Amino acid sequence: MLSWDEGFSQRYGKVSATDIRSQKVESGLGKKLLFVDDERAFQSFLTRNLRVAGFDVTCVNHWAEARQVMKQSGSAPDLIIVEPLAAQADLREIFAETGPVPVVVLSAVRDPQTIVGAVRKGARDYLCKPVDLRRLERAISEVLKPGTPDDPVESVRSAPRSKNQPELIFCSTKMKQIQQVALQIANARVPVLIQGESGVGKDIIARIIHSNSRVANKPFVKVNCAALPAELTESELFGYQRGAFTGATSDRPGKFEFANGGTIFLDEIGEFRPSVQAKLLQVLQDGRFTRLGSNTEIRVNVRIIAATNRKLDEAITGGNFREDLYYRLNVVSIDVPPLRDRREEIPVLTDYFLNKYIAEYRTSAQPIPPDLMDLFMAFRWPGNVRELENVIRRYVVLQDADGIRAELENRLSKEMGGQIEALAESYIHDNPESVDLKEVSRRAVWMVERNMIVKTLRKTSWNKWRAAKELRVSYKTLLTKIEQYDIKPSPY
Repeated sequence: MLSWDEGFSQRYGKVSATDIRSQKVESGLGKKLLFVDDERAFQSFLTRNLRVAGFDVTCVNHWAEARQVMKQSGSAPDLIIVEPLAAQADLREIFAETGPVPVVVLSAVRDPQTIVGAVRKGARDYLCKPVDLRRLERAISEVLKPGTPDDPVESVRSAPRSKNQPELIFCSTKMKQIQQVALQIANARVPVLIQGESGVGKDIIARIIHSNSRVANKPFVKVNCAALPAELTESELFGYQRGAFTGATSDRPGKFEFANGGTIFLDEIGEFRPSVQAKLLQVLQDGRFTRLGSNTEIRVNVRIIAATNRKLDEAITGGNFREDLYYRLNVVSIDVPPLRDRREEIPVLTDYFLNKYIAEYRTSAQPIPPDLMDLFMAFRWPGNVRELENVIRRYVVLQDADGIRAELENRLSKEMGGQIEALAESYIHDNPESVDLKEVSRRAVWMVERNMIVKTLRKTSWNKWRAAKELRVSYKTLLTKIEQYDIKPSPY
């Protein structure tokens, strides 16, 4: 029979005292933490580990008791972790009373709407029970990281919100800035150009802009420009009159007429041929166009949001995109970074998609194993958020952690092999007369070593003490290597 300690260790995972204590160096631990949960055994388990980490932990069973504790102490805690059902209070009430104190929600409720609702109301993070302690550790580290905004969702709270608001969680600095820009320009009916790789979420940014505008109740029409056959693009966008071509047996309005009064989202606009670009430029200039086969001008009031995964400046140079159209569209430009440049969002997005598909398919699934999450953090995700979502969907449907693990490990191995092959080719090109195998070997070791250091630092959220321990080198050696290889954290 397991002791309660062994049972909880199996359920929630083990974290050694050394692992947690090392967090104090970079995460600002040693602060006051208020934990609201009525599950006594879990209280004891979590409290013991967090006190080892240097926290001054106070546990209460419900929010009324928490309110009394804060009143008696005369000061607010640095962080509150709350189980809403145990708190016996609405989250809005809790956030109203805590003010700038960050709140992390820890709950057994996995419903996606509940999760998104908690984040929108003000939660810094939402963790599902049973929680992996390393996941909780990352959440606390992120919330208490120096320079974290006092209220990362303030811009969302203060903005007019529509029932059509898309469900998306932003937690990286860069994506929060993009969200802020999207909210600021929502009511300024100017064209917007959203640029970024496929799968980064350009369409969601477009929907956020529309959903927070004064025309949120008007149509939002998305056009996948890359999927339209070239010969049908003009008729799809602008419509046609009866008899305009063989098969046109009746009048048909186009996408711009359907979007009148609202927003049209032109996804992958770089795929348009020149004749369509010219007509689109006319709409941007005076809001008028003619249907195919007609001489009658139609006037529309439509906001245009365009997106592309191509470099339009290169397309202009190559004569494939009109420069005047580019400047008309590029009144406000939003560049969405790839997922590999905002890896801190991977655990949050993983939890979100996991709970989303558990609810959608009415099934159950184990939390992502820690070693698989480590692979998620190391992988480059060429398909970005869309690829991550599809992997999580597969995990929920097939419960195939081993298959996903093997696939990602194989792709990571090929990626590393390709880098070494490129290094060898580069050396031979630079030294055509002789090849110094020792020099090639040294460069390969440097490249692999730098790659492993970067991946370990990302995995540990740039906690150098933990990274040094995982790499089995001294802290001083790691600092020397970081300086030697000029390794810097991503700005995102």
